[in-house]
Formats: sequence, structure tokens, C-alpha cells
Amino acid sequence: THGVKTEKTVYRRYYYKVANRQEYQMTNTAHSIPKKTAMIRGVKGVCPNCAKAPLFKSYLKAVEGCGSCDMKWSTVRADDGPAWATMLIVGHLLAPVLHYLIFKPSLPVWAPMTILMGLALGLSLIILPRMKGLFIALIWVTKAPTS
Repeated sequence: THGVKTEKTVYRRYYYKVANRQEYQMTNTAHSIPKKTAMIRGVKGVCPNCAKAPLFKSYLKAVEGCGSCDMKWSTVRADDGPAWATMLIVGHLLAPVLHYLIFKPSLPVWAPMTILMGLALGLSLIILPRMKGLFIALIWVTKAPTS
């Protein structure tokens, strides 16, 4: 029966999900770090658990594990959340600037676009790694399952 789900296959998928969740919880043991503290540490780019080691080995590449407390960060994936949050923040910060520059008649046509592109690029590059650290810390401290 091709394409028909049986009880056995559904059970296997459920068991696989439960086994992965248990493995995730075993690698990220129970912690007593307050959510706010972990999030602040993530924004700073340090280990949300101990705050003694960096969270990133390059601009956006998270370390496999903490060198200080041996916490495994390879199981925590932020995926598209940081990019979404960065676009949301940058868009809201640039909206009043856009409004001001567009309706200022003394500027040449190319100036507002150049200013806006530079600001958007700069703000995105500054905010994105902080958002990724925040999301990693938030996912870890809430024990949310990741993809």
C-alpha cells in the first residue's frame, strides 16, 4: 500500500520524534539560568550558560560547544528567526528616516537612496549576530525543539 500510512509507520515517526527530544534534553541538561540573563548573554555573543566563552567562532557561525562549560550548541539551531527579527527592527528604525529623506526637497534624487541603503546595510550587519545570539539563548533556555 504505497502512500497509505499504517499504525506502525505512525508509531515509528512518533517514537523517532520522542527519541530525538530525549536526546536533545539529555545533551542540554536542566539549567537554572534565568531567561533574561541568558538572553542578555546571547545578545553579547557569549555562552548563555556560563558567559565565559564566545558563542560564535566567526561572524554568524556558532561554536560546536562551549570551551568553558562544555555545553553543546550544535543541537540549538536558530534558522531564519534572527534574519526575520533583524529585518523587522531595521525596517522600523528606517521608516522615519525614509519619510524624512523622501519629503526633503533640497536633496538630489540619488541621496536618499544612498543614505537609506548604507543605513540598512550597516544596521543589518550590526544587529544580525546579536539577534542570532538572542535566538540561540532563547531556544536553549526555554528548551524549545529545533528543526
